[in-house]
Amino acid sequence: MSQISNQHYEVGIPTTSRQVQALGQVLTQCFNVSADHWQTFARQLGKDNLRVICQGDTVLGGLGIYPMGQWFGGQRIPMHGIAGVGIAPEYRGAGVARSLMAETVKTFHQQGVPLATLYASTSQLYRSVGFEQAGTYCCYHLPTQSLMLKDRSLPVTAIDSSDLGVLAELYQQRAQQTNGNLDRHLAIWEQMLEDDTPIYTYLIGEADHPEGYVIFAHQVDAGCYNINIYDWVWLTPAAGQRLWTFFADHRSLAKDIQWYGAPVDPLQLFLAEQTYQVKKTERWLMRIVDLPKALTLRGYPSALEAELHLQVDDPLVPANSGQFVLQVSQGQGQVRTGGRGDLKLNIRGLAPLYSSLLTAQELKLLGAVDGSREVLALATTLFSGPQPWLSDHF
Repeated sequence: MSQISNQHYEVGIPTTSRQVQALGQVLTQCFNVSADHWQTFARQLGKDNLRVICQGDTVLGGLGIYPMGQWFGGQRIPMHGIAGVGIAPEYRGAGVARSLMAETVKTFHQQGVPLATLYASTSQLYRSVGFEQAGTYCCYHLPTQSLMLKDRSLPVTAIDSSDLGVLAELYQQRAQQTNGNLDRHLAIWEQMLEDDTPIYTYLIGEADHPEGYVIFAHQVDAGCYNINIYDWVWLTPAAGQRLWTFFADHRSLAKDIQWYGAPVDPLQLFLAEQTYQVKKTERWLMRIVDLPKALTLRGYPSALEAELHLQVDDPLVPANSGQFVLQVSQGQGQVRTGGRGDLKLNIRGLAPLYSSLLTAQELKLLGAVDGSREVLALATTLFSGPQPWLSDHF
């Protein structure tokens, strides 16, 4: 049986091809994926965005990083997405994964990265290094027979899935109106568009002024097929209704439609009846890595002029601990140290407040923040906005 001592672990970018290969062997076993899947993952991210944790010459595990952005308050915040966190089974239970994550967070802070986001197979590990639930990944399904819309006022045009420029531009217009949507890493787009099954991509609206798009595939199901929507965007009421009509026109053979959307999805209000159901919901976790930078870069209600005095505790990143003043004016924030510390919270409690997942009053009920009624109301107003969500899983 392999054992691990309490000696120092080293976390960093793989320095040799042997370390990359060893990391691949660990992660293919951890996630039960093929060697080809790992090679694609490693190629898309690049060696500089892989991390290994070693003891001596032995690679114990590692992870991958997607440098990208995430939208909050109408502003793009630089964010590192963490994926593929895995430790070889013979080295589990010795604190290796926590050491890996702790060192990764510290390095992000040294690099000036404001936020980190991930999906957790087990939340306890990530909460121990300051991550907390911050938004929703929600899967819906709907029987096509329930679609009754007949709005064909806009043209629908098939395009090549590789025409990423127009898709990315439309997606960004939607993303910046949300909380939590990604400024996608190129690998996220590639993973969506490079599938083993045929991918169908359509623009909604005139070619010189598109108002939306949809990317989907078919899934065979006992004499018919289901439609899996990988991504869709609608920027106008006409585009939203045209999308539903487009899928209503698949009713003769398509049984169900599946898509990922907001926890409160306005597109559903075009439907005559509430025939959709939630198939799956999952929370993604976020960590405030560089507190002053994250608060400064976020957008805020433009009509609000206010100061919020915070007292924050971050055991892992001491620079985030202490008293800070967030001054908001004309939708922008500035941060300085000092102040009264009216709103008391730890770094975990700040994540769902920052993202607009929970109000300050709700967080107080959880024991995650403390402050007077007036301070809680101010914090809720400052961080108010749409419910945070992602349609991407990484």
